[in-house]
Amino acid sequence: MKKTLKYGSASVILAIVFIALVFVLNLVVTSLTERFNLFVDLTEEQLYEISDASHKLLENMGEEEIKFIFLTPLDELDNNEYTKSVKTLAEEYAEKYPNVTLEYVDMLKNPGAVSKYRRDYDLSATTVIVESAKRFTAFDMSECFVYTQDQSGNYQYYAFNAEYRFTSSLIKVTREEMPRALFVTNHGETVPVQLKALLVDAGFTVENVDLSQKDIPEDAKLVIVNDPQTDFTGIESEEMGVSEITKLSRYLEKGGNAMIFVSPATPELKNLDELMGNWGIGVLHGYQVVDDINSVSSMNSLALITRYVEDTYEDDETDFSVFHKRVSEVDNPIKTVSHYTAPLEILPLTNVTHSVAPILSSYGTSYIPESDSKNLYEGAVPVLVAGARREFNEELGETEINYLIVGGSTYLASDVFLGTYRNTYANTEIMKSIVSEITDETMLLDVSYKVYNDTSLTIDNRTSQRWLIALVAALPAAVLLGAFLVFLKRRHL
Repeated sequence: MKKTLKYGSASVILAIVFIALVFVLNLVVTSLTERFNLFVDLTEEQLYEISDASHKLLENMGEEEIKFIFLTPLDELDNNEYTKSVKTLAEEYAEKYPNVTLEYVDMLKNPGAVSKYRRDYDLSATTVIVESAKRFTAFDMSECFVYTQDQSGNYQYYAFNAEYRFTSSLIKVTREEMPRALFVTNHGETVPVQLKALLVDAGFTVENVDLSQKDIPEDAKLVIVNDPQTDFTGIESEEMGVSEITKLSRYLEKGGNAMIFVSPATPELKNLDELMGNWGIGVLHGYQVVDDINSVSSMNSLALITRYVEDTYEDDETDFSVFHKRVSEVDNPIKTVSHYTAPLEILPLTNVTHSVAPILSSYGTSYIPESDSKNLYEGAVPVLVAGARREFNEELGETEINYLIVGGSTYLASDVFLGTYRNTYANTEIMKSIVSEITDETMLLDVSYKVYNDTSLTIDNRTSQRWLIALVAALPAAVLLGAFLVFLKRRHL
């Protein structure tokens, strides 16, 4: 009897000790994970890994304190796999950069804690605020995802874009100065939402300017004229000191950069056309480029698939292909689309400091209709052209270049191709590359979204709970049952 009691008691005690160790180990691991972010990214796409491109962009971020402020309590963020994924990546930034900390504010229970941010942003429970001592910015967690539509019109999650959001926000709140970009108004121009967002993401302060009322600030890095419908005032306004074309010309001659987008519907604009002509760029107003072969079949023959121009020109000092190299020099490069395009011309230059060349052209299969039965021209046509001006800076001892970029299509930088079709065509990347090259500003060129893979390892809350039950309850129960069976068997010994 004593021997049976001895063996049985030992089995029970062993089972109890094992169960206690499992619970203690679970508590310790949970505590360490929450405190030190002991997280392993097991997804095939490495969704929660910060890329080398981001690390390079942030290497001069400095050591000032930066806060990621979530406006939802931590436990509520963890209840949704998408908000949890954004929070998980934020924790990775806090792990890699000691000056980055995370805060969680319940804006519904504590509205006063976020009152200062409401002046600039419409806040919601899914807003993330990134703040430094210099300034703050904010984005909605929905912007951390790329969506696609299926054939039924339902939206689906396509890719994870949170790294782009966090890296761009860190750049914006830590840079010493915010570069300025201006959209010219008062001539019927429009301001494309997605082009503006692209500039804002890169840290630009974006403003509108009416040249009949104000001058172009000397510190403006970029001026954009998009789809003008009326001409800029010229020499006839010189006496009143409000010549808009003079202001734009002087800005360019002092080293400024500008982009002008027109379309076949753009009327002849004498003063603006003359300015572009001085840079070797002409517009064939009233005509449009058509291509029945190299065009987007789901649209029409006016949606041109463009050719990345790499030809050699007389000017050997300016490499115009730099504007598209990031896209064109990869295997199977993504196409850029120019829809509803006015043909551009390369004009003779009289100023030896200037040079000009196309960035994009149509293919040789394109043509310019003059009537239903006759074509004005057949063959490749420039659709996006760069004019360059070189000037030697004696103080720096180097040649400086500034640019005038002219596009024959307003769709090149439209919301359609920078937004709806940004995952399909390379318009966004081309615009980023051009802005980065002409302004010398960071455009997050190499920080891209990570496409979800249905075969990747993902663990949702339900699966997590099942594993928890298996490890914390089922396994100890199995051990206890085994100990009980040993006890029953040995009690007869």
